[in-house]
Amino acid sequence: MPLVSVDLLAMPMDHVENASSLISDAGITRYRVNAKIQQVYSADSDEYWYFPEGIYVEQFDSLLRVVGHITADTAYYFKDKDIWHAIGNVVIKNIEERTFETSELFWDRKIPQNTRGAFYSEQLVKVTEPDGTFFWGLGMTADQTLTNVRFYQFQGEFNVEESDESIRQDTVNSNTSGVTTVNRPEIVNTPSPVDRPATISPATVSPATLSPENKILQ
Repeated sequence: MPLVSVDLLAMPMDHVENASSLISDAGITRYRVNAKIQQVYSADSDEYWYFPEGIYVEQFDSLLRVVGHITADTAYYFKDKDIWHAIGNVVIKNIEERTFETSELFWDRKIPQNTRGAFYSEQLVKVTEPDGTFFWGLGMTADQTLTNVRFYQFQGEFNVEESDESIRQDTVNSNTSGVTTVNRPEIVNTPSPVDRPATISPATVSPATLSPENKILQ
């Protein structure tokens, strides 16, 4: 029988279905991660987790009450760098009941509390206030609670019924201004550089080839 060549890097070290994990900070449970499928890979000694069929993350307060959540179609977690990369229909609701929707988001859990740079994206972001008012920003950076937010470009602001077209997948170019959003996050015109991990395109790159060091965000 001929020998069959097997690329071990193309195979997950672990495969879990209906996975659920708890994440703690300083011994206190802060997050619960739920996923239909979780796979663990090791590329060049850099372990990462791959969630090919979506992810749901709940955030807890000190009394273990749910105060926010994150959902996405696909996600990666780079264990050594403690960085998450969410892709496709990314939706976040924070403790202020403000909702953020975008197509791609990074989350660096090493960033200290109350410091921007924990969450960041270069994509179009839709922000919906609890009263239904919403607007768009292009490029975003925020703290760990997503309550201290800065946008690099302001795209538009409306107080109308939700559109049938999802902006989580499509870029909307609008400079229209409408009503003033209550307690709108800060908007600036010039982005500050942020230390970003790899850009990942799951449609063109297999999980085993991914590494934060060899993929550069364009």
